[in-house]
Parts: sequence; C-alpha cells; structure tokens
Amino acid sequence: MSRAGGGLLFANAEIHGVAGLDARCRNGRVVQIGAGLRRSGEERVLDANGGALLPGLHDHHIHLLALAAASRSVRCGPPQVRTVGELRAALANAAGSGWIRGVGYHESVAGALNRDVLDGVVGERPVRIQHRSGKMWFLNSAAARLLDVDCPDGRLFRADRLIRQRLAEDADFQAAVEATSESLARRGVTAITDATYTNDEQALAFLRRLRISQHLNPMGDDSLDAGSLKIMLDDAALPALPALRSRIENAHWRERPVAFHCVTQTELVFAVAALREAGTMHGDRIEHASVADDGAIALLRQTAAEADQPAHLTVVTQPNFIAERGDQYRRDVAAGQLPHLYRCRSFLEAGIRLAGSTDAPFGEADPWASMRAAVQRRTRSGATIGEREKIEPERALALFTTPLDDPGGKPRRIEVGAPADLCLLDRPWRQARESLEADHVVATIVGGEPTYLR
Repeated sequence: MSRAGGGLLFANAEIHGVAGLDARCRNGRVVQIGAGLRRSGEERVLDANGGALLPGLHDHHIHLLALAAASRSVRCGPPQVRTVGELRAALANAAGSGWIRGVGYHESVAGALNRDVLDGVVGERPVRIQHRSGKMWFLNSAAARLLDVDCPDGRLFRADRLIRQRLAEDADFQAAVEATSESLARRGVTAITDATYTNDEQALAFLRRLRISQHLNPMGDDSLDAGSLKIMLDDAALPALPALRSRIENAHWRERPVAFHCVTQTELVFAVAALREAGTMHGDRIEHASVADDGAIALLRQTAAEADQPAHLTVVTQPNFIAERGDQYRRDVAAGQLPHLYRCRSFLEAGIRLAGSTDAPFGEADPWASMRAAVQRRTRSGATIGEREKIEPERALALFTTPLDDPGGKPRRIEVGAPADLCLLDRPWRQARESLEADHVVATIVGGEPTYLR
C-alpha cells in the first residue's frame, strides 16, 4: 500500500454529480471539499480530469482465502470446460506434479462426478474438485488416500474445514491472498465481508498477518466472539427448529448477528421461521435468497415489519449469477421459477433492505459486473431473466456502497468527516453508468492511502 504522508488532494473531480470539485484527505478522512483548492505542503495531488469520485465499493459477501486458492486452481466447469474431454485436457495440463485442485464443476460437464470417474480421468496425481455450489468436493483414489478419508464414492460434503486441517497451505499462499486483495483494489473495492462459515480463530489469525488492501469484516463459526455467525442450511438436512432457535438466541446474547446461507426457497422460509421464533437483531442477514417467490418476499416483509426496528433484516444477493449462470438456469430451472431468481426490484419495492456482493470465487470477483447484471438481467447468450427485477445504475451502485457493518443501509456519501475510502473513475458518472466497467477505475483509496493507481 503506497503511503501518502502529506495527505491527498483530488483535483477537478465530479462528486455526487457536481463537476469541477476538489477533495482533500488527511488522516484517513475527507477534510475539505470545494472548488479551486490549492496544494498544501507535501500533499499529493491526483488530477481526476473530470472523472467521478465515488465511495469505495464494498463486496458484502466474498470468500477471500478461497478466492486466492481458486486463482491457483484448474477451472473445471462452464464456460471454460463444457465436456468430459475438455475436463480431461484441463486436468492433464495442470502445472506441477503434486495435488491438482479444481473448481467450478457442474454436472453438465460429465454428470455426477465420483471417485471412479475421476480415476478414469486422472489416476496418478491426487485430484480434488469443488462443485460450483461450494458444498461438495470430489476426490480420486490418490486424493482420498492422502487425505485419509473414508469415502467410497469420492464425495465429501461440507468438508472445507477437514481439508484445510489435513493440507497445510504452502509458503506462497500468503502472497497469493495478498495478490488477490490487490486485484480487488484494481476494481475499486475498499472493504469486504468474508462470509466463510468455517472461519475460526486460526483462520482470522492468518488473515490478520496479511497485508490486505481492504477493510475486512469476517463472519465465522460459533467459536468466535465477534462478527456474524454464519449458519449453513441444506434443505435435504435441515436442523431441528428448537435447536436452531437456541443457536440464534445464544449468538444474539453474545451480540453476534446471524447470517443464513439460503440458496433454495425451502432454506429461505426455514431461516425466516427460525428468526421469527428467536427474534432478530441489527445485522441479521439472509445470504443469497437465490429463489424467492412473492410469498417468500411477503414473509420477509412481515418479519421485518414486526421487528422492533425494521432494519433488523437484510438480504445480501448476487445478481452476477444471472449473467454467469443464467443460460444453465434456463435449461435446469422450471420456467415459472426463473423470474424469482436473484431478485432486486421486488425486494426494494417491498421495503426489504438489499445489499450486493459477488460470492467470489463461486461468482466472478467483479462488483461492476454484478451491478451490470442487476441493471440488464442478461445471460451470456443475451437472454433476459426477470425483466421486472431490473434496477437503475444508481441503485445498482448503491448495493455496493452501503456501510460494511450496515449492508442495505443508507449508501455512504463523500462529505467532510467521512472516511477517505474512495474510488476514482476515468469519466463522469453519466458516461460510466452506461457500461459499468471495472476498467473505468483509475484509483482506489483506503483510509486516505492509495491501494491502486492506474
């Protein structure tokens, strides 16, 4: 992270639609906004050339360590890999001679993967491939032996913690995580919520040792004393409601909000039912809400309305999946359910707090692409899913500019006294809103210091 000891002065920027403004940053804060401000002392001047100066982007649901690991993994699913032949070629061309780690697998490539299938594709090197949902790992025989796990079919469900414990990351992994953080800075990201449910003190201690280019808000398991408690739900094996209620109440008693993983409507309704019994607190969240029909939205609205403060429940969604997986959804999802996928406008019109994220590495780590998907609702082939769910570019930007500790709240503004967490574009907003491209970012500032300068 570059140092700006004398402070920063943005010259000739567009701020909240007003052109020709300057903004001075010192000690991590915006201290002055006006026209014709002059450089003071050793202050560094960044000429905005009329570009829009925005609040830095917040990705409200991401998995930083998994994203770094994915950068060193073999892509095993669409759009890079679509057939078993392409899968065989991708694994055969994997660098090195030891473990092969694959990500992004989908059944459309080679059906339901298992140990026998993988042994036929790669028999010599140990292979572990993660399903694109993140919930399943597939192992060949060599991998099962090295991990010392008893799984005759080569399938491990929700086994991230086990794999992490038995496979120590190599010495280069820290550098990979820091490089991944830098890549997020290039897209204007100044803060992230790490939504990994296996985060524990060991994982957080590792993260604290790193040079991260963003403010970090970690979720985690029941062992942590702070941060949201991430609760995973799988509709095929839902927990007993009384036990789940006790878990929520215990988290709330410790002043920890809860964040429910809900990718099916069954999981969503079950989570809301549990929250209605246990009560809500500020910061409680529904992650994904991937499928929500009008009845589910009405239930969410009623739950929020009955809370002491309606701000107690937020949906954190990923419209980027409409663009990235939409064509697969059109083949696999019933036509009547397609309009209910990753909704935006319907949540907002119902008065439900909504925040945006990418869910990287399960989605592409580009919040601008997620904004674009929220505006266009277009798949890679050009089809539209959920026409009515389209929102305006300004509202899409707001999904990523709400506070880290208050997703879905009031979007942050650039004003005197505000934290100097900023994103500078190479053009005015009236032009940037037409394309919403990460390539427009020319500078990212965290706490008044540049984390990226193009």
